[in-house]
Amino acid sequence: MGSGKLVILSGPSGVGKDTVIDTWKAENPDVERVVAYATRNPRAGEIDGVDYWFVSVEEFQRMAEAGAFLEHKKVVDNYYATPIEHTERLLAEGRIAILKIDVQGALEVMKKRPDALTVILLPPDKDALRERLEKRATDKPEVIARRLAEADIELAHAPHYQHQIVNDSVEKVVTLLEELAKK
Repeated sequence: MGSGKLVILSGPSGVGKDTVIDTWKAENPDVERVVAYATRNPRAGEIDGVDYWFVSVEEFQRMAEAGAFLEHKKVVDNYYATPIEHTERLLAEGRIAILKIDVQGALEVMKKRPDALTVILLPPDKDALRERLEKRATDKPEVIARRLAEADIELAHAPHYQHQIVNDSVEKVVTLLEELAKK
């Protein structure tokens, strides 16, 4: 086949990353999210190998020491990582491999993979982000407040990305991503 396209997609919690990825995948069968590794327990409805690869801390550390990850980090009490093997396999198949990762992980991967297309999704405004987080009804008010504070920190890193896209229309964002990935 040929060489695929690596896409780093970041953005604050509630900005719509999963919706954008799911919509793009539905429109383009070559789009695939790289499934990250996590040491936390699956949440209700999460499927091993689809949402994350759920592994023990010991297994995670063994993989990290073996160089299996493009980037990895500890977030609160759990470890998360982007696997090299899955990423490289998708690229070798000529696919669009999406890394849905936070700003810290994205900055790490950008250093290793300057060929990546880097995109940060932005909310139309802070109120829209708050509304989306509240509408999800998955977090308590104090968690929503923390996510909004984290959003400010993440959005401060937007200039590090090649493209900053306001997610005010999923269809518009997907059309733009498709155009950027073809370049």
